[in-house]
Amino acid sequence: MIAYHQAQKSVQSVAQQVAHAADQLQLHGFDRYYNAMVGAYVSEVYKILSYRTFANNTNRAKTPLSSIEQAVMYTTLYGKNHFDRFNGAITQVLGDNQRTEPVTKTINIVDYGCGQAIASLALLSYLEQYVNCENFTLNFYLIEPSQTTLELAELLVTKMSSRIAANVTIHPYHKDLADFLKHDSEALAPADYSMHLFSNVLDIAEVQQQIPNLCSYLHNIAGKQMVIAVGPQYSSNYEGLNCLKESLSDISIKQDVADFSVESEIYSIRHNHWIHCASYGVMMGLCFENTLPDSEVQIAA
Repeated sequence: MIAYHQAQKSVQSVAQQVAHAADQLQLHGFDRYYNAMVGAYVSEVYKILSYRTFANNTNRAKTPLSSIEQAVMYTTLYGKNHFDRFNGAITQVLGDNQRTEPVTKTINIVDYGCGQAIASLALLSYLEQYVNCENFTLNFYLIEPSQTTLELAELLVTKMSSRIAANVTIHPYHKDLADFLKHDSEALAPADYSMHLFSNVLDIAEVQQQIPNLCSYLHNIAGKQMVIAVGPQYSSNYEGLNCLKESLSDISIKQDVADFSVESEIYSIRHNHWIHCASYGVMMGLCFENTLPDSEVQIAA
């Protein structure tokens, strides 16, 4: 009984520290959020969750996470270089010009297999730095099979969104990609642009199997579309990116499949201290526009 109460107290402490980390994201941005999550790992999580247990229970983070402790460890292990990698890709695709003048736009952002919404957070960080968003409406669609991770993603996007002046709505989908494509094909609101974010998902076999359905879905969204995809330099990721590119039609390539690297300051669980390292990845940026018959646009709306 004593051990049970100690475990419950530890879980509560981790949840409180994650809430504090989310507040740091809102106040100071992603770097401070990451530092606070590392703090939660160092002070609590390492005592109750070893890396070996984490790796075994999550298939080395390839299956949906099931606890807040797993989410803290995942962020400590991978969060900073994933954020820096996607942020680097967005900057490469969209450019780092001077801050734009205010315009009125409605933009859908679909984050596929969003995890903790790190791709969406990177996009929000880019918008904060380079885009005047005071007349923007941003509709986030977060698709994630882990309920624990999805709840954290929704919290983090809410916190990060408060750093910009846009009108933001978040639509969470506790589903895998196949289920979303099957049941939510008309989910997106009418918009000037739709952005489709793929961060560390196109190397997954189950996702690659859905690429034909995914492409049909993408071509049935009215208006201008942009795909930004980033992942590790694995052979399966090259396959996923190329398959998606080749399966879409009438595209304009903003950034062809290409290797790149970014520098990150991360906490090493293995060495128990901070290290400076390069994170290597593959990126792709595609644009296309769908002109649908009036009847289809009315149905989609």
